[in-house]
Amino acid sequence: MSANRITVFSSALLFLAGLPILAQTQAAQPEMTTLKSTFIPGEKTIFYDDFTDMSADDAPPHFKVRGAAPVLKAAGDLRQLTITQRGSIFPNITSLPKNFTYEAELKVDNPNRAISLLILSAGEKQILQFMTTAMQNQTDLAVSLRAPYQELGRKRFPTNWNEPVKVALWVQNGRLRVFVNGEKQLDFNQVEMPALTKVEFAHDFYGANQSIGYRSVRFAESTPDFSQVIASGRFVTHGILFDTASDRLKPESAPVIQSIAKGLETNPNLRLLIEGHTDSVGNAASNLDLSKRRAEAVKTVLTAQFKVDAARLATAGLGATKPIDSNDTPQGRSQNRRVEFAKQ
Repeated sequence: MSANRITVFSSALLFLAGLPILAQTQAAQPEMTTLKSTFIPGEKTIFYDDFTDMSADDAPPHFKVRGAAPVLKAAGDLRQLTITQRGSIFPNITSLPKNFTYEAELKVDNPNRAISLLILSAGEKQILQFMTTAMQNQTDLAVSLRAPYQELGRKRFPTNWNEPVKVALWVQNGRLRVFVNGEKQLDFNQVEMPALTKVEFAHDFYGANQSIGYRSVRFAESTPDFSQVIASGRFVTHGILFDTASDRLKPESAPVIQSIAKGLETNPNLRLLIEGHTDSVGNAASNLDLSKRRAEAVKTVLTAQFKVDAARLATAGLGATKPIDSNDTPQGRSQNRRVEFAKQ
């Protein structure tokens, strides 16, 4: 039985038992008050690719390729840009802001010593290198400035590379943090860098039959926190995430939801409309229903877990009716999948 059928069947049982369907959402949500993840994704997407507009025989349309050519692996809804030999790919980015985040979902097969190197440059001058080395059951991280050379730090820790691994970098006001699967691994301050104009992913392998797969790549500009932004009337976030085709929140949504709860606590007169938005992929009626359930799920967590008065929160689901970007590209669809909070 598929997950969607199980969901419908479970909802029917709740209805027949005289229980509100919302109880299913409440019971299913992860605990947001105690999760320790502190990574907050940037809100304004600069670059995003999940390779959904790439065909098997194409070069990746949003990357320049130098060296060995990557290949697209696809199975059902899964798409992965896979690197098997030494080479580099350059996302179509011409500049990065002072404060930004980088996120990638990686799948490394047969890791012996598979290296993914993020190189940030100003013109042709390398400024920062962030190296992720996948080995059997562990990861090495190393971060260094290049001009002049200064190693900021490195760390080795256990990692299960049989599963996809989420790697993230957060640069904010001279502070540089590295996260793996939502847990902070490295943290540096007083890191001064000039304006960055080029991004490169370089790869190398020590040992045969290894590969590095990218399932998604995202760069985004960091923004002020909720309390600062909502004063203008509206807060748009791409940091509240859900399981695919579901209203179940992902645990990595915790930092954003915690910041919203804190803003509501410090401003007891604040009332919010929570809006759910989707991209246009799939059936319009289903997207509309999903967006409503997702907005309600956020409200449920705020009221049940953070004890926010439900009378201060209203919800609306708008589906794909109010896009903020084109639905014709992976980046545009990523922008359109969002939650917005409007001051009432």
